[in-house]
Amino acid sequence: MKIRKQTLFSFLLLSLIFISSANAQVDGKAIFKQNCAACHTPLKDGTGPKLQGVKGKWDKAGDNIYKWVNAPSAQIKAGVGSATAIQDYDGMAGTIMPGTALSKEEIDALFKYVEDYVKPAPKTPEVAVSNAPVNKKVNSWLIWLVIGTLLSVLIVAVWGVRKQVSYASRAAAGEENIKEETAKEEIKGFMWRNLKLVSVIGFILFCLGTYYSMEVLYKVGVADEGYQPEQPIAFTHKVHAGDNEIECQMCHNSASKSKHAGIPTVNVCMNCHKGITEATSGEEGTKEIAKIHAAAGYDVDKRQYTGNTSPIKWVKVHNLPDHVYFSHAQHVNIGKIECENCHGDVKTYTTGQISGTKTINNLELEGKKLIKLERPLLTMGWCVECHDKADVSTKGNKYYDDIHERLKKDKELYKKVMKDGKIKVRELGGWECSKCHY
Repeated sequence: MKIRKQTLFSFLLLSLIFISSANAQVDGKAIFKQNCAACHTPLKDGTGPKLQGVKGKWDKAGDNIYKWVNAPSAQIKAGVGSATAIQDYDGMAGTIMPGTALSKEEIDALFKYVEDYVKPAPKTPEVAVSNAPVNKKVNSWLIWLVIGTLLSVLIVAVWGVRKQVSYASRAAAGEENIKEETAKEEIKGFMWRNLKLVSVIGFILFCLGTYYSMEVLYKVGVADEGYQPEQPIAFTHKVHAGDNEIECQMCHNSASKSKHAGIPTVNVCMNCHKGITEATSGEEGTKEIAKIHAAAGYDVDKRQYTGNTSPIKWVKVHNLPDHVYFSHAQHVNIGKIECENCHGDVKTYTTGQISGTKTINNLELEGKKLIKLERPLLTMGWCVECHDKADVSTKGNKYYDDIHERLKKDKELYKKVMKDGKIKVRELGGWECSKCHY
């Protein structure tokens, strides 16, 4: 009996520890950002009302806020929450809040985060810095230029000294009427005396010059790495994706559904900036947010739309040639390619292109697998290299299961395709011209 009691006691103790640790892991901030941040802020009315103090009002009125969060429509039909309901807020313009499948513990954690939330102190304005990482190639070329200049000066000096010593030696040997040659005559004489050596060196320099010229020309208008255009609104990914941890597809919501990732509409911006009218970075940031309100035709003081809208003329950053087919949806959904594999760590810069594939290769992102590539961005070589290295996940995909079964029937082809135990995009036709050009 003692052993049984001790076992039961231990089991209950472990269960309590497990439950308490599970509750402790509930992240109110994460729940708020995932479910509420699109319409609500803790301290200021926006698309929806501010949430700080809301739970207290509901508790005071004796209404069940847990049922409201889970199923607002059902609560409205039941006539619950008439005095304190969120739909009474005039900024909603008749929109009913969608329900969320949150547990009581998650809702408690959510409102604890909201009640404890304190407005961040304004940040000290930072000095504007270019988005593009420092180009080390420029610095290396500058170093080589300085070294080359110093060597040239040294060679000319040594040549002059050797020339004077030669004349002095000839005069000391009794030679008369010594004619001093010009630099041009001396170089010409040296080249004729060493014609074979000069020819070989000239041919090598010509080949090198042609090769590097073609490398530069291949990149013209295609791989404009590090392009950082000035935008009409000083938007920064660093604040949105970095500081506020907004998911890429919350703004670029068509990335998983169409060819294009999509430029966020003003309405998408206003989901947050109807409530967020001031920037934590200071006065300059607040002025930029005001440009969004002007584009949407939104009067901040009256909290209503005026109808006087104007489009935001964003400057295009990435420009894929018209003869190339590319689909974001195919790569995001089927290929499971991380956004950072092509765009770099967007949490660290404003807008524009990253400096190149080496920047991506140096990224270490927790829980994300990046394919390390060497070719320049947006070139055909870059796409082909990725199709050669990228693994295809066939798990649970009937289309690929059928291909796998057909491959098994052709033993020679099966050995060729499956020699490394992995299926690459290349092995499924990813190198066929018609996949990208038609």
